[in-house]
Amino acid sequence: MSPLVLLAGVGVMVALAGLVLGAAGLAGVGNGRPARTHRRLELRRSWLAAAAVGLLVLVATGWVAVAAGAAGACVIIPAILASGGEADIRIAHLEALAGFTRRLADLLASGAVGSLDQALHRAATGCPPAIKPEVAALVSRMGPQGLEPALRAFGRDLADPAGDHVAMALILRARNGGRGLATVLQNLASDVDEQVRMRRQIKAERAKPMNSIRGLVILTVVVWAASAVFLREYMAPYSSPQGQVALVVIVGDFALGMVWLRRLTRPVAGAGFLTDPGATSGPSA
Repeated sequence: MSPLVLLAGVGVMVALAGLVLGAAGLAGVGNGRPARTHRRLELRRSWLAAAAVGLLVLVATGWVAVAAGAAGACVIIPAILASGGEADIRIAHLEALAGFTRRLADLLASGAVGSLDQALHRAATGCPPAIKPEVAALVSRMGPQGLEPALRAFGRDLADPAGDHVAMALILRARNGGRGLATVLQNLASDVDEQVRMRRQIKAERAKPMNSIRGLVILTVVVWAASAVFLREYMAPYSSPQGQVALVVIVGDFALGMVWLRRLTRPVAGAGFLTDPGATSGPSA
């Protein structure tokens, strides 16, 4: 392979891999619930792994389409194989939210605290680990920003309608005062427990088809890789320019299918309804 052809192939491979990775990003690959810095680090690692694998496959086979597909597979396939982890994280967040809400309700009902601010500070000390960063941020914002802005930010951090319901109940109490907040929080905690039960049931029902999908993806990738390396005579028609174009279409269709499967396996949290008036305000009509 001449250096000029190799350089051109690298450029085309990078462009195709960018399209595949961009489609993966739009599909939400890697958008679970870790911290933002961890998410950026994982994205960088995916890009580096994709570039390295793509270049190695290009040098080994000389086929741009296969190299681009290998680069995209480094991002898409691990996300599909680990798709159950995102559902587990969301379930853990909901369980932690239910525990935090119930503790807050118990503190208010017992009369051990004199105000909602004190109750939130006390509840934060025994907060479940899954939402400890969000609760710690809530407590740290309460002093400089005020209670209501801090609760709105808390709802955004949780990124789940269940969190919006809890934050809204606390906001209404902070605005209007009155009794009955402990009962409302207990009911909200019970509702979150029911959501956890339903999500666990959905996850269990999805387990068998997801295992089949994982097996199909792994088998397809292994067969493609083995054919490109060991069955060069059988795959020889794809080495021509027309064959490379056809292979690009095949790899692209497979990548789009994987992205679609990824979208289907993502847990649906629902749209939040608690908005920040200052953040959403725009030019008047």
